[in-house]
Amino acid sequence: MSRSATNCYETVAMLSNAGIGQSTCVGNGGDMILGSTFVDVLPDFENDPETEIIVIIGEIGGSEEELAAEYIKKHVTKPVVAMIAGKYAPKGKSMGHAGAIVSADGTGSAESKEKALRAAGVHIAEGTQHMVEVLFGVLAELK
Repeated sequence: MSRSATNCYETVAMLSNAGIGQSTCVGNGGDMILGSTFVDVLPDFENDPETEIIVIIGEIGGSEEELAAEYIKKHVTKPVVAMIAGKYAPKGKSMGHAGAIVSADGTGSAESKEKALRAAGVHIAEGTQHMVEVLFGVLAELK
C-alpha cells in the first residue's frame, strides 16, 4: 500500500522485475483527506493467504504511518517492510501537496515515522531501490 503513486508503481515494477510477485496493490494517496488509510487496509493484507509480506510506502506529512505502526504492533503477525519518501526534503519547506506537512514538533517527519515503524518491528528500506534487497532478506528469513 502506498501514499505515493510514483513510488508505488516504481516499487511494483522493481519487485516484478526481481521476480517478487504482489498479491494486491493499494494506492491510498497522500492528501489530507483519504478514502482509505493504512490502518483500514492492513487487516485485509493480514488476512490474505496470498500475502507473505506487507509493504508500506509512506511519505512525510500527516500521521498515517505512526498510526499504522501502532496497529501493526497490536494486530499484525506478518512481516512488514516500509519505506518513507521525502526523507531528504528540506526542513521548513512546503512540499508537493497538502499531505506533506511536517508538524513543528517533528510529527510527520520521516525520522518520526521510521522510529515508530521500527519500534513495531517493521523492516525499513532506505528507498525504492533498497526495497528489493530488504524484501529478499525478509523472504529468506521466512524460508
